[in-house]
Amino acid sequence: MAVIGLLLASLLWWLPHQPITQARPVFVTASFVDKNHLYLENLSREEVRVFENGQPRQVEYLASKDVPFVYGLLFDREVLPQPFEEPAGGAYGVSTATAASNVAYQLLDQAFGQQAGWMGFYDAELQVAIDFVQDAGRIKDAIQMLRGRRTLEEPYLYTALFAAAKKMSQRNEKRRVLVLLVEVLDTKTGEKLKPLKNMLAASNLELFVASFPRSRIISDHGLPPAQSDASLRDLAGATAGAVYSSFQDSIEGMGRRISYQINSFYTIGFQSESEMGAPGKLRIECTRPNIKVTSHPVVPILQ
Repeated sequence: MAVIGLLLASLLWWLPHQPITQARPVFVTASFVDKNHLYLENLSREEVRVFENGQPRQVEYLASKDVPFVYGLLFDREVLPQPFEEPAGGAYGVSTATAASNVAYQLLDQAFGQQAGWMGFYDAELQVAIDFVQDAGRIKDAIQMLRGRRTLEEPYLYTALFAAAKKMSQRNEKRRVLVLLVEVLDTKTGEKLKPLKNMLAASNLELFVASFPRSRIISDHGLPPAQSDASLRDLAGATAGAVYSSFQDSIEGMGRRISYQINSFYTIGFQSESEMGAPGKLRIECTRPNIKVTSHPVVPILQ
């Protein structure tokens, strides 16, 4: 009896000290494409299934349009016009700076509208040109004022993306869309893809990339375009985002295509049981046949 009593006492002491996982509301985004590569626009909540670490979770919220979100536009300094010189021409006869600006303007007109957003640029680190505003016109004016400058510092997307993710986490919107306008991925960041990918997967950012390589060969501080595109797609894929590149895609209408994809996303809400420091594996399915789903690979830990 003494032994049994000791075991019971030990059990009573041990139980209160066990970590209790509390469910928390999580919002993620996903796109649904049919066999004709068209985005679905009429899904119901009953047609979407969410699994966290293999366990089904009840979909409590599903919406595609009219969901407030926050956005950021992040320019690589290499795609900005240099002061006192003509912008460098791209591989397709359109200046890189003009192409990047046009993509940004199309996004502001067709995807971002009256949503809150900010705009910045980076070389060795992030610099904010205009902070969160709910006025696309002011951001357009700020883009027109942007100029690059020759510096001794090499571009370093790694630190800029970490800073941008932290900045976006200050907001309470269910969606956070970050658009990167870049020449090619710099070699230093290319060596740190794994931690950067892990950070993006654990955030609730949607990363979309517009890439404008000036040539098909390696630049001074960047990866060759094909390798750069592959690495950028790996990063964007960790957030359910996408990459559009002048190396493979047409510059004409690139902003409209990105806008179309951004506007096609569904926002899905459910109660997560993953611990904050250990995001669970996420899988989203659609009950309709022949539907391709693109979503975050893990449950975001940043809210």
